[in-house]
Amino acid sequence: MKILVVDDEEIIVESLVEIIRSYGEFTVEGVLSGPDALAKVAEMGGVDLLITDVVMDRMDGFALRDVLRSTQPKLHVIFVTGYDLSDYAANVGSALILSKPIQSTAILQEIHRIWEEIEGLGVGSVQPEPATAVFAAPTSTAELTPVLKAAPEPTAASSTDLRALVQKQGFTGQLDQFQLVDIIQMCCMSRRSGRLRVSHGVESGVIYLKEGNMIHCVVGDLRGEHGVYKIIGWDVGQFTFEYGMEPDEQTIMVGWEHLVMEGCRRRDESGGGQDMLSEAERSLVGKVLGDYEVIRKLGEGQWGETYEAIQTSVRRPVAMKVLRADLAHEGSMVQEFVADASTKANVLHPSIVSVFEAGQSSGLYFYTREYIDGATLADYQAQGAVIDDPTALRVIRVVAEALSYLSQGKVPRNLLSAKSIYIASDGRPRLANLARLKHDAEAIVQREIQELSRIVSATMQGAVGASPGIRAMLSRMRIDGAGGFLSYGALLQAVKALEPNVVPAEAFKMNERDRAAIKAVADAKKRQKRTMLYSTIGLFILLWLVAGTFYLKFMKPHSKVTNGLVKIPAGPFIYQNGKTLSLPDFWIDKYEVTIAQYAVFLEALEKNPTTKYDAPRQPKGKSHTPKNWDRFYVQARNAKTFEFTPINLSTPIFYVDWYDAYAYAKWAGRRLPTEQEWEKAARGANGNLYAWGNTFDTSKLNSSADYNSDPRVEGAKDGYNRWAPVDKHPGDISPYGVIDMTGNVSEWTASTERVMGFDTPVIRGGSFRLPDYELTKRRLDLLQEQATMSVGFRTVSDTPPPAQ
Repeated sequence: MKILVVDDEEIIVESLVEIIRSYGEFTVEGVLSGPDALAKVAEMGGVDLLITDVVMDRMDGFALRDVLRSTQPKLHVIFVTGYDLSDYAANVGSALILSKPIQSTAILQEIHRIWEEIEGLGVGSVQPEPATAVFAAPTSTAELTPVLKAAPEPTAASSTDLRALVQKQGFTGQLDQFQLVDIIQMCCMSRRSGRLRVSHGVESGVIYLKEGNMIHCVVGDLRGEHGVYKIIGWDVGQFTFEYGMEPDEQTIMVGWEHLVMEGCRRRDESGGGQDMLSEAERSLVGKVLGDYEVIRKLGEGQWGETYEAIQTSVRRPVAMKVLRADLAHEGSMVQEFVADASTKANVLHPSIVSVFEAGQSSGLYFYTREYIDGATLADYQAQGAVIDDPTALRVIRVVAEALSYLSQGKVPRNLLSAKSIYIASDGRPRLANLARLKHDAEAIVQREIQELSRIVSATMQGAVGASPGIRAMLSRMRIDGAGGFLSYGALLQAVKALEPNVVPAEAFKMNERDRAAIKAVADAKKRQKRTMLYSTIGLFILLWLVAGTFYLKFMKPHSKVTNGLVKIPAGPFIYQNGKTLSLPDFWIDKYEVTIAQYAVFLEALEKNPTTKYDAPRQPKGKSHTPKNWDRFYVQARNAKTFEFTPINLSTPIFYVDWYDAYAYAKWAGRRLPTEQEWEKAARGANGNLYAWGNTFDTSKLNSSADYNSDPRVEGAKDGYNRWAPVDKHPGDISPYGVIDMTGNVSEWTASTERVMGFDTPVIRGGSFRLPDYELTKRRLDLLQEQATMSVGFRTVSDTPPPAQ
């Protein structure tokens, strides 16, 4: 049977073609547009089954079907779409409609049904041999045969036993009873959500599933796909499934079928050994190229493979693009590769991924760029994840600003796609560096705006409560001519008009609700005055106690930690690698600024809005409210958990950028420390390697030793997976008595350094997230407007506090 897949999202085409080829020996091809589909059909000599998206540029799926059926009236069609087609029933006819994200079981069942129908009609297709794929999707009555070969039956128990086991919410067993790939298959086919724990001798790992998709895996130092490949190589041990457990992050963006097939291939090629990395990955992972230590493979593209690496001189995570070996032997390709990197490096915009440098080491050519810890909108779409209204607006604004910059500079660029728009782990959108050496075709602004609308709409599909304003703007973005947006400036004006109506204001709602509750208490108190004297007095006291407790618990931020200032005496000290400097007296916060302290700052700004605390060149209209503040502040106030981690008001503030730290310090009548002041306060006059001395001790600090090992269990080594209250590690104390400078969260300083044309703040100190604790380490990986969960701050004063 001949099958053609048509979709303008390359990742969907690749996934469907791979799945179909894996399950049956069909002739399967994929293209990205209707005109390309017509050319491919002519090349194939006709097709039996067309699997096509409906909404595509140049030719939609309905038109493509009609053209092909004019010469092939018995053509079978499956429509795949991210849109509601209920108003197009007449156009759809009897064809099956599958909604994105596409479930492999559904499409394989329909392919099998069509294949049986074609065979029964005798329409020119030769019955294929059974496929050699590891799995087949089960139908409602039996395994798909003979086209789709079922997985091998478990050796020690029947598939019926395994199905019965997997139907339980939680289950456990031995790997000598069931094959691990069978267990994973059944969990995915059954659309299970939870955590599969697997032990193998002294090793153990966890795989998280969500509605049948593997989304996260951790095995020792391996995370994501490589963890899955390692676990699949285990043939003895124990397994346990815990229903409903969710991870705090997603590290897997590909379908489970690909993971299982690739894992089995690697297992078979390695003879069941534990090294499940491919040959290409074994050649680079763990090696050092120049100033970079290669950590893991991220993917591959036109030029070659991309790896995550660490720039060892500044301990900065980067993405490294390595030129393919076959291209590296061609001088012209090397020149083009380096020139392409140079072109990208000249693009300097805070919303565009920066390219740092190109290099050559051990015969390999590479260039490095900013590492984005997050996912692309293509990843979101492939996994069926959606973005909400505020995120959609931020995406449109960031991409519009970035493309406007490229347009004004007349920079040749690649086409915009869902793959080129990132959502970083801090929630900030970023645009991939689209710059290229020369134009293949001149970028047309309105076409880019239309493509941006299509991408955002597809990623919002299924989101609950999309506002009418955003829907109207997205619709206008797709209109040609004067009725649409003719410039990025016009689009940005529309975004700004919508932002006040879309950005959540839960914090203000909370205050209003609290004030209403206190007013109700006061009203009750007045009513009680009409009762007898003693009852009145008793009720008066009781009500005010309730009101006071309510106010202290729900409105007035408080913490048992008193963050006093510590004097750092004047005099010389050892700075960095042996250099001697001298500083005058200054006073520094004993602890990192806490959530409680920062809440008082926000409350003051709410009562008296002002920009007098803002840093010079701070973006206009920027708020100092951290990302997810409305969620984590409430949780901290009630001493509950945020992202599976216990927090309270004594937890250091996080998700604050440099501008937020600057404004808080100025509001408090202080300033941020210079990195020299920070280092003296941390290391003392004699230059300790760690706050307490020169011997590392995990028990003294909140480190990354057990970060993310299990987000629902407190850290086994230092007590915390993420943030710790600032008074929980008194062993992390400097010679002057300053706490948490080696661990917990890293800290913003007032010092900056010029990096790629930007004044980049210097970040000092280790954290629960990164394994660098030596107090001489410096970080230059965040711009002023970037914030993460592992960076906070403390303040300094040039004068002693009044109490002293």
